Amino acid sequence: MTPAAALILYPSWALAVLLAATAARLGRAAGLGLRVVCSLLALWITTVILFELPATRELAEHLMPLGMLQAGGYVHAGLDLTGGRSRVARLGYAWGAAVGLVGLVWPRGLYGPDVLGPGPLFWPIAAASAAGALAVTGWLVRETRRRHGAARRQMAMLTAGNGFAIAAGGGALALRIVGIAHDLRLTAPALLAAVAVIGIAVVRREVGAARRMVVQAIAYAAMTAVITALGIAALSLALPALAPGPAIAWTLFVGVFAALPLDAIRTLIVESTGRRLFAAPIGVRDLAEQAEASEARADQAARLAEIGALVSAVAHEVRNPLGVISAHAKLLERAGAPAASLAALRAQVQRASRFVDDLLAYGKPRPLVPVALDVRLAIDEAVAAVKAIHPEARVEVAVAPGVRVIADRAALVDVLVNLIGNAAIAVAGQGRIAITAAGAHEVELAVADDGPGVPPELAARLFQPFVTGRGRDHAHPGTGLGLATARGIVERHGGTLRHEAVAGGGARFVIRLPGD
Repeated sequence: MTPAAALILYPSWALAVLLAATAARLGRAAGLGLRVVCSLLALWITTVILFELPATRELAEHLMPLGMLQAGGYVHAGLDLTGGRSRVARLGYAWGAAVGLVGLVWPRGLYGPDVLGPGPLFWPIAAASAAGALAVTGWLVRETRRRHGAARRQMAMLTAGNGFAIAAGGGALALRIVGIAHDLRLTAPALLAAVAVIGIAVVRREVGAARRMVVQAIAYAAMTAVITALGIAALSLALPALAPGPAIAWTLFVGVFAALPLDAIRTLIVESTGRRLFAAPIGVRDLAEQAEASEARADQAARLAEIGALVSAVAHEVRNPLGVISAHAKLLERAGAPAASLAALRAQVQRASRFVDDLLAYGKPRPLVPVALDVRLAIDEAVAAVKAIHPEARVEVAVAPGVRVIADRAALVDVLVNLIGNAAIAVAGQGRIAITAAGAHEVELAVADDGPGVPPELAARLFQPFVTGRGRDHAHPGTGLGLATARGIVERHGGTLRHEAVAGGGARFVIRLPGD
């Protein structure tokens, strides 16, 4: 077999590699499952091409069973769409890896030389794989029927891609082994269809500017390939010894599909390396993420302005009655009203006032004045404020020497008071609070406790306004605005605030801020 004989597989290979590189580089919404599927399709087509070349046929015989990994990839992609658990996908990956390992170590256990004739393990593995493929297909079909609109179209494309991949992968390989269909190049149409369908699925998963970015990346790669091929053809005409005149069409064909994925691969490597070398990389994806973040901040600023106006009006309307109630409480006290009733009344007035204060802090934040700030000083000030309210709190502080951030001191202290105060309430004097800070260009500041942790049902909504695990009957009732306000302050500094569950119980809140 000559390289020219394998040309029928080149278009599928080029598109698969291009798609895998583009999805890895830009396919953020596509999900990990679809990116894995793209990569495994590219790997399978590469293996088939290697099998068609005499010099690499033996290597391909060892690699072919790795195609079984695609089953796990399709389940993974389907679970990304449905939001299901990944246990079944892990099972698919495990089975594919096990079969692939057998092929790597002992291919003759699966098939004879040139992938002809069944080996001793072929029939049991083929039966189990066929059952698994049918189960995956049935699950995809069932999930497709359950969906509607865009979600249904996504699942339908994934189901179709899975069907084409089965026909061009395990199905074609089994037919060759049992002697029914020897030529694997006949799978080229099914392979091309699988790549095309999965490519559409990747593009459709993206939205807005992200979709345009993916489409344009593919288009730029195609234009680069055509220009490269034309350059090769022109050079061939100028130097006939490189390719005789009748071979120019062949040169163009090979040049286009050989060069098609090169631009995407080059950009993927350059941008991935750039993220490791530079603190502020400027690749296409990085710039797109910065643009999206800027748009999000602008939208958030506009929404906060609207909320601020509403909050000011609400605060004014609520505080006036609270003032009147407080004044009447004093009159009732002078008139000899029961002390317990007055205490309950004042407690509710204080609670309402605290809610108004929190609402103003969330909806109408004051301007920030960032300065170079010693993190240890901010932590000490916050710890002192919390200990004034919770003197029983046991706080341990470990800050690396010279850790500084660019931040508004009062705002950062407010964030720390909120996090440390929540931790103190969680441990209730029976546990430990640990505060750590380290870093230079980017500072990581963490507040951890060994309390009961955040309830799982609240974890996903923890930073949303008015979400709290401390109801009105709690000893320290919450308004549900503290963490939302804290995250807003941190993000206004260009940082992030996230929650992490701690193994064995407890919670850990991590702040990342630009260093000084």
